Amino acid sequence: LNSLPPPPRVADLNCDGVVDFDDINPFVLALSDPAGYQAAFPNCNILTGDCNGDGYVDFDDINPFVALL
Repeated sequence: LNSLPPPPRVADLNCDGVVDFDDINPFVLALSDPAGYQAAFPNCNILTGDCNGDGYVDFDDINPFVALL
């Protein structure tokens, strides 16, 4: 059987499979500089930062992100 990577987790902005304090700086980068985020984390989907499920990574995601920590 082929082993597939786990699906991305909401708020796992560094794509290590865990939502923790190591995701804070990538989250801030995704909010402030989406192109910079994609350059720094090319194998991650920026939409894992869409913590409120509205289809955008924006300031409305901050409180839901903090709640997931």
